Amino acid sequence: MGKLRRRMAAAVVTAAAAAMALTPLPASAAPSNGPDPVVQGEPFVGKTLTTEIGPYTFYGCGGGKGPDFTIYWTRDGFLVAGETGRNYVLQQDDTGGRMAAHLTASKNSCSGETLHSNETAPVGAVNRARGFTGRAFELLARGSDGTLSLYGRTGKAWDPARTVGWGWQGFNAVLSPGDFNGDGKSDVLARDTAGTLYLYAGDGTGGWKPAQTIGKGWNIFDSIVSPGDFNGDGTNDILAREPGGALYLYPGNGSGGWLARTAVGQGWQVMDALLTPGDFNGDGKTDVLARDRNGYLYFYGGNGAGGWARSWLIGVGWSALKSVGAAGDFDRDGSPDVYGVDPQGRLVVYYSDGRTGWRGSEVVGSGWGGFTAIF
Repeated sequence: MGKLRRRMAAAVVTAAAAAMALTPLPASAAPSNGPDPVVQGEPFVGKTLTTEIGPYTFYGCGGGKGPDFTIYWTRDGFLVAGETGRNYVLQQDDTGGRMAAHLTASKNSCSGETLHSNETAPVGAVNRARGFTGRAFELLARGSDGTLSLYGRTGKAWDPARTVGWGWQGFNAVLSPGDFNGDGKSDVLARDTAGTLYLYAGDGTGGWKPAQTIGKGWNIFDSIVSPGDFNGDGTNDILAREPGGALYLYPGNGSGGWLARTAVGQGWQVMDALLTPGDFNGDGKTDVLARDRNGYLYFYGGNGAGGWARSWLIGVGWSALKSVGAAGDFDRDGSPDVYGVDPQGRLVVYYSDGRTGWRGSEVVGSGWGGFTAIF
């Protein structure tokens, strides 16, 4: 989950325990030993965090099963009321907060010390991988006539296509930033030929609320992509490239608008496709993939603060694909995947191994070559 940070002041922990009104078990001062718990899972709204508990031993407390564990969760050091299970589903109120799990072990008449996990990275807004109706994978595809269709999957089969919009041929850029206005639902951004950028807020069922204008002058960019939360502040952002290769970060403010932009790169004009799968190497930070005109695919690791860590080559021969993009977690193995449309119009999914490599690829559909946008 990337670099984690402790913030477990004794006063906060004591207050949290008191707030739960936990009744101390009779203590026998028996020696005990166990590692701190570890929180696993992606820190995004809608995702589940899981507490991993290592071996815990009491000495001099008798036999039998055990120990038992009492668990509570905190957000930024403050108790989250009513959450006492090993699993915690991240809610909208958790956005921007750092979560931690705490446990106390007990066995018979013995109780041990309270142990604390590291805190997670700040919880990010709903990301694109959740789809437009809260499912793990859905694609939007625009036909040449401007019809916008939603393609969802049940298990390993595609659901019937569902028309969710008309007249979208007037836009020369369409993308989904995930939740851009802070309501917990995935949205769409669209730019018209005059450079006006619109927010189409999703209603959570595959439909849209009335469009809102959120920017002018965006026709100076030849590529606009949605990486997710690129600067680690808990809200989803946009990357935009000028034809000369300058790349800019437009941080979202969490309510459908913008914070001040920053320059995050030069020389990106050599790339003909920017892909934004989210966290592609499993370190908890948002990454970018880029294909150059020779078909080389590169990984650009985000540093979690709006900049870059390292980059390296992760594929060759990608120029054979007409279009490429992020596929969300297509196979639901916990790692984001990538799609490509080949010259025959087949939709191919490339399965990530969660470490910037690949587990293989699979043709999952045909007839995708006629779409003018897939996202």
